[in-house]
Amino acid sequence: MGEPGGINSEIFLKAVSKTRTIKKFIICDPSWIEASLKLFKIDLPINIINDPSEIKLNSVNIFPTKEDVVFRIGKPNKDNNAAIIESIDTAIYLAKNKKVLGIVTLPIYKKILMDDGFKFPGHTEYLSHKDKSDSLMILMTKKLKVATATTHVPISKVSNSLNKSLLINKINILNKSLIEDFNIPYPKIAISSLNPHAGEEGRIGKEEIDIIIPAIEELNKNNINAKGPFPADTLFNKDNLSEFDARLCMFHDQAMIPIKTLDFFNGINFTSGLSFVRTSPDHGTAFNISGKNIANPDSLISSIKNAVLIAKNRNNNA
Repeated sequence: MGEPGGINSEIFLKAVSKTRTIKKFIICDPSWIEASLKLFKIDLPINIINDPSEIKLNSVNIFPTKEDVVFRIGKPNKDNNAAIIESIDTAIYLAKNKKVLGIVTLPIYKKILMDDGFKFPGHTEYLSHKDKSDSLMILMTKKLKVATATTHVPISKVSNSLNKSLLINKINILNKSLIEDFNIPYPKIAISSLNPHAGEEGRIGKEEIDIIIPAIEELNKNNINAKGPFPADTLFNKDNLSEFDARLCMFHDQAMIPIKTLDFFNGINFTSGLSFVRTSPDHGTAFNISGKNIANPDSLISSIKNAVLIAKNRNNNA
């Protein structure tokens, strides 16, 4: 359910009617959805379930949390942290035990969780920890897939976070995911530089020479079609978007900015490398517009549809 004080209930309820043929449910306190239906004047029946087999189409299916939610629109409330974490943990349990095809996580407000002892800067890191697996953040639109070598790392720490083995591992995860999750048999992957102008042969930083190029050369020896490093300011030129199947950027905003510029409302976040499928809308809690009935559900709708598609591809390629 993510953060209940933001736009999550609004976009979920809007998405229900636009994804009618997909069996889905939300893990939350039912009172939150009941209040949201009244607030947004949406007429949909509620179906409380104890197992995914009890889902009804054309209903708001709710798998109840044990923890209650204090519904205060437009503001986070630390009293909801237990329900937020319970919702994620329940989803992970159901996914790992093959009760669902995949999970879609709605946005969380990281600060209030971390202030309350949550030790992870986002869903990606927490899911990887719970799954005991190496994961990779892939940001997607219909025309673009961009992965990040580092995720929620301060800019001041990005350089020290990079090393050859990390890049090799992340690109291997990306290559495997493109084959198994997206049915791309021989992926072509572009690798970004870290420094301006790809370091100008070491004059503006040496990470390209010391880390990125050696990683690409080793991957090529192992039949991974990785090219680069390319300067980040030319990597997303509209004339070469179709030249590669995916791109790997060195840090969060290198990847986020082109995705959100090219297709803000349809971008999604996919966590590859996990033992289960997880997607998410590529936006935040949007407290500033919560309760106003103006939130756009398209990113969530795309997340739901892509979770189904990726799960089917993965099952077919297993």
